Amino acid sequence: MLAALAACWLAASLLATLATARYLRGLGDAPSPDPGPFPPVLVLLPVRSTDAAEAAQVGACLAALTAQDYPGPWRACVIFEDAADPAWRIAAAADPARFAVLAAGPTPGRAQKLHNLLAGLARREPGEAILATLDADTLPPPGWLAELTRPLRLGLAEAASGYRWPMAQGVPARLLALAERGPATFPRPRWLNLCWGGSTALSAAALQRLDLPALWNAAVSDDLTLTGALRAAGMPAWTPRRVLLPTPVALGWLGVLGFGRRQYMLVRLHALRRWLAIGVTLLLPLAGAVAALAAAATGEAWAVAALATGLLLQQHRAGMRAEVARRVLPPVQAAAVMRALPRDRLLLPLVLPLQAAAFLASAFGRRIRWGGRVYAVAAPDRVGLAANGL
Repeated sequence: MLAALAACWLAASLLATLATARYLRGLGDAPSPDPGPFPPVLVLLPVRSTDAAEAAQVGACLAALTAQDYPGPWRACVIFEDAADPAWRIAAAADPARFAVLAAGPTPGRAQKLHNLLAGLARREPGEAILATLDADTLPPPGWLAELTRPLRLGLAEAASGYRWPMAQGVPARLLALAERGPATFPRPRWLNLCWGGSTALSAAALQRLDLPALWNAAVSDDLTLTGALRAAGMPAWTPRRVLLPTPVALGWLGVLGFGRRQYMLVRLHALRRWLAIGVTLLLPLAGAVAALAAAATGEAWAVAALATGLLLQQHRAGMRAEVARRVLPPVQAAAVMRALPRDRLLLPLVLPLQAAAFLASAFGRRIRWGGRVYAVAAPDRVGLAANGL
């Protein structure tokens, strides 16, 4: 039994290594030439900050968005709940020709983020052929908008979505960052892809078919709800490999576990079979690694060899993922990833146990703590604020 579990762990590790190698293969140091066209784009940026540090992070996001090199016309709607948000003044000081600042008001019974998005969507003009969404805690590189919209502009897809690349300090946040590099560098086929609301683009045709106001009317997750609707409409999202957004992260142990639990719980509530599949990919390899470690402690030669092989594959993936960062991220962030690689290698064995703990914690409950609120999720399309935040 121990040997069988260890074999499962090594098989999963080998598949993950091959997948990362496939993601890296053909990924050049610079984007390929983009012939256009470059139609008008509306970017929706929902914001909620609670203190000066988070407000400064919103300001950094706006500065990065201002520096986009998209050749066509684009503008952004920055949407708050109200003007009391600490980042309101920062957004209001941005170029009014490029940025519109809106107050959506309190949510009537859906996640505040979705309420903000719908308020911004109502400001879309008929000529804006593409809608993009962006999270305010990211730092979009100059080529972000062009790369995200490229599959739509070239007629390859009606939707496209990227992923975050956490830039972290401190052990807990670094473990989260290392865990996130797995899905970030996994070459998902379109039928398997999940949208990430922090960086998603939709064509005018997709907007017409989906009816986002109805889709998000009483929802808690923008991206998972959107993923299901796109698949049902036969328009699964494209995943541009160069759309990885640096995302500063400063979380302690409880914050990291809470973030992971919320992400997995959202998947459980929206796509139970996918959540179960994630559980298999986390718990079975962990059981295999523990089995190999237990057998190695008794002097089993095969177990020692299995541990050595598993650790070598893990280290090889870390090197390839750092190379992805070097080729895709802006120079400053790419250099930070490369500098941190020797320390990150020491933390790698702790990543899977942390992911498994967050996954197991997501198996129970229907209350999501997000953005300072607690939502009671009766169903993906039936959500309300929990009384007294409990």
